[in-house]
Amino acid sequence: MIAGISYIGHGLRRPESVLTTSAGDVFCSHGARGVARIRPGGSQLALAPETQIGGLPVLANGIALRWDGGFLVANISDAGGLLELDADGMRLFHPCTDGDTAQPVNFVMLDPLGKIWVTVSSTFSPRSRAYNRQTANGYVATIEDGRFRVCAGGLAYTNEVRTDYEGGWLYIAETMGQRISRVRLDERGVHGGPEVFARMPRGAFVDGLEIDAEGGVLAACIISNELIRIDPDGGQTVIAGERDEAWVDEVEADFDAGDLGRRHLDTAPTNTLRNISSVAFAGPDLDRLVCGNLLDDRLPTLPAPVPGRAPPHWDVDVPIWGDAF
Repeated sequence: MIAGISYIGHGLRRPESVLTTSAGDVFCSHGARGVARIRPGGSQLALAPETQIGGLPVLANGIALRWDGGFLVANISDAGGLLELDADGMRLFHPCTDGDTAQPVNFVMLDPLGKIWVTVSSTFSPRSRAYNRQTANGYVATIEDGRFRVCAGGLAYTNEVRTDYEGGWLYIAETMGQRISRVRLDERGVHGGPEVFARMPRGAFVDGLEIDAEGGVLAACIISNELIRIDPDGGQTVIAGERDEAWVDEVEADFDAGDLGRRHLDTAPTNTLRNISSVAFAGPDLDRLVCGNLLDDRLPTLPAPVPGRAPPHWDVDVPIWGDAF
């Protein structure tokens, strides 16, 4: 057990993405049922019935909380698309493409201006063809007034993004590039091309991002199972980690050989951190961290070294609905 870590939740289905509110609720992705809600007292609700899109079960990845208390859900199944979820169920919101076929969507976020940001990790089908050091066909897009627009491309398996209007940057996790990039940002949008902000340590495949009150960037990394803070000047500190060097060596060797596959992403030789994939600040003072993950059915939580910023959805009042589990 890593010092300071406890857990919330049980029976969660691939809780990859996590959100928190000032009411003390924690929301996470929950497989084909979209989103799970963990109440302050520990009770849990699945917010949608088992749902299929395009004949395939939904596979919820990133989630975003809307101002009306509903959700947007990034569907990373091969049916793809961005979904909306409320008390009436889950359905297609936008295909996230300019073509005829919906793309598997990795992540969705609403920023403080109400703009919707989405990421598509790769235009390849299946996406596993992009599990290498050479492919860079992921992109970041926005949806405004129903219009889909790609604003940053040529990315190495795009994962989570975060807007920092105070600092003037959009931060981008490039998982297969093992780096965090950033591009200049203001209220009008992004300007110029991405630059490298941080190269991650060997074995650290960055998946999730968050920004703290000092402008530091938190990176949740699969394979190395590390939560790393990068300060505004680029210095890196491991906040929590369960690195298995033999596993890192094996994965990196297969990555070098072009043989990275689901067998590497769907297992981990760890007990405490099971491929942590996202992070959110929680608690009245935003001084705790809750981590999403790919392989556990619960969420690790631990003290934050630096408090967080209140996310745009922090004070959204989410109505009570769903099935207890």
